[in-house]
Amino acid sequence: MGFRHSLFGWERSHFTHYQAAYYKYGGSVNTHPDIINFFMQKKEKDFAFWHYRRDGEVTAAYFTSDENTFGLNVWRDYPVSYDEIIIPMAADQKIVLPVKTNRLSSSLRGNIINATYAFREKRKVCLIKTSFSGKTVKKRNGELKKMLAAGGECIPLREMSPADIADIYVHLFRLRFADSVRCYNRKNITELLTALPHMVTGNVLFFEGAPVAIDLVLCARSEKSLYFDVPNGGIDPSITAFSPGSLLMWKNIVDAREVCRNENKAMQFSIGLYDKKWDYKLLWAETQPTGKSLVL
Repeated sequence: MGFRHSLFGWERSHFTHYQAAYYKYGGSVNTHPDIINFFMQKKEKDFAFWHYRRDGEVTAAYFTSDENTFGLNVWRDYPVSYDEIIIPMAADQKIVLPVKTNRLSSSLRGNIINATYAFREKRKVCLIKTSFSGKTVKKRNGELKKMLAAGGECIPLREMSPADIADIYVHLFRLRFADSVRCYNRKNITELLTALPHMVTGNVLFFEGAPVAIDLVLCARSEKSLYFDVPNGGIDPSITAFSPGSLLMWKNIVDAREVCRNENKAMQFSIGLYDKKWDYKLLWAETQPTGKSLVL
């Protein structure tokens, strides 16, 4: 492992170097320093950090967990997705990545020399569209306004306690999926959100006083960009007068775009992997393949 890294210019690093690179160049939620630090403090995983220098300056960095795992694979137990990975890297930097992965973000397509995005049709990520037609904006805003006037209410997650968020999430998730999809437990959700309140965004949609839809959106900030990520949300399927999941997604998109506009930062917003049975995601998103690193 060490020889391969040295061969391609990588040096052993530490968390502070990685953290500085992330805030300068950006990355995904699952590579954010605060997420990493949360799991470092739990001491359940072993982390190793690496950086690449050009003219004495760190221009790329990444980490592994549990020896050779590229990135952070905790999605089965915590609401931190593992669908695509963005590591901090200067826009004009080109490197050889000395570890295996099939989750490289399409945003790294021009940076990683030994990555291929060809024949990756079976593994795509849904990224929110950069713009919507005037007709769509008018329609979605009208639908949301109508629902709110009929007894609905939209409350930002940042105004709620982690415990309340966890209770609502688990309740609506189980209403939506029953036992067909495993739900995160309340303890893990509460623990993560308590430690990372500054990363929590998204909303809960209420109707006639009861929660009917929730999206647990996490936001990763850096100097020039914001990356939003949302795992499976929860919905009350008994609500048929309107589509709470669609209305909530629209509200989250509008909020994210407004934050990025106000802060003059680029936006990336992932709503997870694409599958034909999830065609509804194409209302909001475009698909991009994830790349695979080729390592001997």
